[in-house]
Amino acid sequence: MSKWFSNKFSWLAIIIASFISLSFVFCALPAFKHMPTNTKNLPIVIVNQDNQQISNKVASGLKDNLPFKHLTISSNLSQTKHRIEVRKASLAVVIPAGFNKDVRAGKQPTLNFVVNNANSMLQTNVNQSLISRVQSTVNAQLTQQSLVGMYAKQLAPKMMKTAMQAGMKTAIKKAMVASKGQAVNQKKIRQQVQAQVQPKIEKQVMAQATKMAAPFNITAKSSTDTMGTKQPNMQHQMAPMFISMGQYLGLMIASVISIMTFMSVRFIGGKWKTFLGLQITGVITAFVLALITIGAMRTLVSFDGSTFNALLWRNSLYDLSVFELTSGLALLGGGLPSLLVQMPLFILQILAGGGTLPRAAMTSFYKFISQNTPMYQNIYNSFNAMAGLGNSGSLEQTLWWIVLAGLVFGGLAVAIGYRGTKRHGLAAVIPAKF
Repeated sequence: MSKWFSNKFSWLAIIIASFISLSFVFCALPAFKHMPTNTKNLPIVIVNQDNQQISNKVASGLKDNLPFKHLTISSNLSQTKHRIEVRKASLAVVIPAGFNKDVRAGKQPTLNFVVNNANSMLQTNVNQSLISRVQSTVNAQLTQQSLVGMYAKQLAPKMMKTAMQAGMKTAIKKAMVASKGQAVNQKKIRQQVQAQVQPKIEKQVMAQATKMAAPFNITAKSSTDTMGTKQPNMQHQMAPMFISMGQYLGLMIASVISIMTFMSVRFIGGKWKTFLGLQITGVITAFVLALITIGAMRTLVSFDGSTFNALLWRNSLYDLSVFELTSGLALLGGGLPSLLVQMPLFILQILAGGGTLPRAAMTSFYKFISQNTPMYQNIYNSFNAMAGLGNSGSLEQTLWWIVLAGLVFGGLAVAIGYRGTKRHGLAAVIPAKF
């Protein structure tokens, strides 16, 4: 077994795995430091093709209520569509011609949206959330406008009648004085009084109707009981996925190198002693890699000492399970050729790991992958540790079963194969000693 530990390639695995894992931590996580707050920088355009009283109020109301830094109002739909096509705008809210007319007539008005889904997943999701928010905001505004219109219809005839009576009385008296008792043209006077009174009454009617509708313009307060992390940025949320990906990829490549070293060293150290040395190196690698990864992550993401210890233990177990799985597959596949199976399995776990897709939304195939491979278990184990949640027993149990299965498969591969006495082919790629 000393032949194994004296070989430099036996320890190269730790260096390679650590480098890859650190690359994921320091290259991927900083990208999410200012998310989701930076989504406010997405350019939004309100296209008002109607330019009437209600549509103008809707447009200004949206501009005042949507939390975006770059929100503009335009009337040119074709130019706006081009901006969205070339990604200079994220979404357009279109108020079409006839919007004001439909609302006044009591018809359901149309509100259109223009989006470009050939964009990032986050931007697409933000657009869909924004569409829902705009619809809710506009519906609230239209409900208020409908109430105002209803009260205005009720108030207008009575207020107009009272104003006309008072106006006619005063106008006729003045006309009689001016005509010195001669007959006056009441029809003409009525037209003049109406022209003077109507604009004033309309303003008074709308003011009174708005005041009457105000008590019904009620919005519900809301509160959210958040379990787990309350971190303001997405680094905390994305960390479990990226550290799991980095450790897995590093260990997969390290395992292939270790198995090719095993294939060479066994000729001078014996295959079982070399296999035992391989397992000891795997345990050391699992702990050292977890310590380096969690330590590096702590420089970017804030958490306390107890969380650090929980993450260290859970990621050490994860690293051990990944090492046993990937080394077992590498032993079965003769080292380098095993990547034909291991690389697709790694990619499948990225999708089935639950970092971007919840298990409930996966197809049955990806659910099976998530339930029986290491990455999903560690992502949610790390979520639980960072959020101070429990329910990790079943996840850790799965990892222990993967450790056992990988060890058994690796042992069977060594027992059945690797009986050659001459070093050749892939077994000769890595020298046994220097």
